[in-house]
Amino acid sequence: MLAVTTSGNGSVEVREMPRPTIQDPGDAVLKVTAAAICGTDVHFVKQPFLPPDMTLGHEFIGTVVETAPDVHHVSVGDRVLSKMFVACGRCHACRTARQNRCERYQLFGGGVLHGGQAEYVRVPHADLTLTSLDDSVSDYDALVLTDILPTAWDALDRPGFQSGQTVAVVGGGPVGLLIAQLALARGAGKVYVLDLDDRRLKRAESLGAIPVQGGEGASRRLLELTGGRGVDLALDAVGAVPALETAMGSVAFGGSVGLVGVLLAGNLPFTAQNLFLRQVTVVPITGNPYVANDYLSALISSKRIAPGQVIDHEASLTDAVETYQGFIARDIVKAVLRP
Repeated sequence: MLAVTTSGNGSVEVREMPRPTIQDPGDAVLKVTAAAICGTDVHFVKQPFLPPDMTLGHEFIGTVVETAPDVHHVSVGDRVLSKMFVACGRCHACRTARQNRCERYQLFGGGVLHGGQAEYVRVPHADLTLTSLDDSVSDYDALVLTDILPTAWDALDRPGFQSGQTVAVVGGGPVGLLIAQLALARGAGKVYVLDLDDRRLKRAESLGAIPVQGGEGASRRLLELTGGRGVDLALDAVGAVPALETAMGSVAFGGSVGLVGVLLAGNLPFTAQNLFLRQVTVVPITGNPYVANDYLSALISSKRIAPGQVIDHEASLTDAVETYQGFIARDIVKAVLRP
């Protein structure tokens, strides 16, 4: 089968890989119908974190083509989405609805499990990991439910967001746009989106957010818009020191800052003394589709949100090299690969 891999040298390759087979009693095998590219995939592409024969991708949907004896909740022929990671369902974290802290957490395409940017993928613990989809759920809405929409939900939920509060999202990429959309649907007083790219700012404005030019002086501009107070919740949806500095400079006294983007390089731009004096709470964010997706599915079905619209590019799996190049260059907000 064809699959997308990387050597961590800044590029990807579409290559022939063995088709996955059932290995454990709880496994299922999917024929992948669509897989999305995530910013986390780009980290793997830019740095040699993965074995060179590891298939990328943790955001995918497909059709079940094979199940093992212990799989009872999905059947061959079902259209399903896979959550971005596998959890055991038995450890203390899983039993207390914190599956993203599972003792046996495994991210698809993250070093142990092969990912879904391929023609087929093996899914362990299929009864927990897979969710059946009905025809009313579009492929694009299903794809964002695998990872980035639950992450956007947690970006609001974990810091304790409440209706009426003001929110600043630093970074108008797919996660940032989904945070803005969810915050407005959940009653935010105002939502500001900060970015360097005018195209992304226009997309944020079309969702009902207030666009703010990013870069140098961005937090000062936001403070001016809020009468010098700042926002109740500021979220770094980039994963870079300058973005986090902007978030810290934008938050009000006693507010919260969420670390949504994955910060792999650089030191945190604040001290314990700074947090204490300003009474700012800093919360790292990792999405949990096991918990959030029932709420999110209800918002989608009631048409309160239309999350699939963050996807603006679709290509064949065989065009993954060019698609990754466009995504890394920020010419694409969110891309889907079709096997």
